[in-house]
Amino acid sequence: MMKVIIVDDEDLSLKRLKRILTESGDVEVCEVFQDPEKACEYAAQHSFDAAFLDITMPRISGMQLIGELRKHHASLPIVLVTGYDEYAVQAFEKEVTDYIIKPVTAQRISSSIQRLRQRLRDTPALPEPNAPAPRLTVKLFGEFTVLGGTDANSPVKLRTPKTEELLAFLLYTKSTSRDALADTLWKDLSPQKAWTNINSTLYYVRRAIGDNSDVPMIQKDRNGIRMDREVIQCDLYEFEALLREIRQTSTYQPEMFERMDTLYRGELLKGRHYEWAMPWSRQLEMDFVTTMETAAHYHIQQNQPWRALHYLDRILQIDSIREDIHREMIMLYLSLGRRTEAQWQYQRLEEHLQEELGSRPSFDIQQLMRQS
Repeated sequence: MMKVIIVDDEDLSLKRLKRILTESGDVEVCEVFQDPEKACEYAAQHSFDAAFLDITMPRISGMQLIGELRKHHASLPIVLVTGYDEYAVQAFEKEVTDYIIKPVTAQRISSSIQRLRQRLRDTPALPEPNAPAPRLTVKLFGEFTVLGGTDANSPVKLRTPKTEELLAFLLYTKSTSRDALADTLWKDLSPQKAWTNINSTLYYVRRAIGDNSDVPMIQKDRNGIRMDREVIQCDLYEFEALLREIRQTSTYQPEMFERMDTLYRGELLKGRHYEWAMPWSRQLEMDFVTTMETAAHYHIQQNQPWRALHYLDRILQIDSIREDIHREMIMLYLSLGRRTEAQWQYQRLEEHLQEELGSRPSFDIQQLMRQS
């Protein structure tokens, strides 16, 4: 059975196409995406036979998405599904297998499936392309660090604080519209002045990172501005991919938790105080804490209490007044016969609560210590 993905930002069109393909009996729809960025991330880690793409989507158009998907699957057959016929010439240039005008019908999809089958039979399997060497190495957790530019091992020197903020924003969002960029970084200026500032600041960013190749790291078109993540080694990108893997798996590997622990060196863009980054920083912190709880409980189940204690302590480094975490650590120390460490943990809790809240540990934790 042919395995395909569908990318379309219109929910109704997405559901209709998925239903027709599934009912054909010849196609397995592996995944559907309203966000083209998510489709790119999926393609980097999974194999499939073909893709059905809408053309007019925010941030990344269907035409651009073809190139992104084929970075990972060089000979991937593409079917473009659109409400317009004006892109037919461009579609031909991209060597798409079929071009369907909405609304799609079962009969038209059946014809497209036959073309895909013929294309797959006629196209010899090609080795998957190697990932390009990173041209920037970026750390967004903790101190914001960018290495690259003219010397891959040297820190990038950015001209002004606003130049630095623009690069940080592009690295974090990965793609954005010009309007969103103007509203975020130059919200007090008129649209015309904001766009002038975007262009000039972007020029200095590109110069600093040595973005002067035929395939730029920062790509602009009428839909907006985006970063080519394939040539950027970034701790946040690895963190996000690892987080998805941990959430989706039913069989944890200790290496996953160890790597997550290593990647999170502190809050996102620590010390920069960018207003736009604050809610995202908090969410990432919560994601990390939740993962550390998962890691601790995994190691408890594996009868590895000292590893569990490490991950519980990582949580307290971020939120020192989590009584439930202190309680778990106290219980683990007591189960190991380490009453001195349990008492020390209780004293830590007492000090933090007194300092932060002017309160004492809850009654059940006090009782736990008295009975031990």
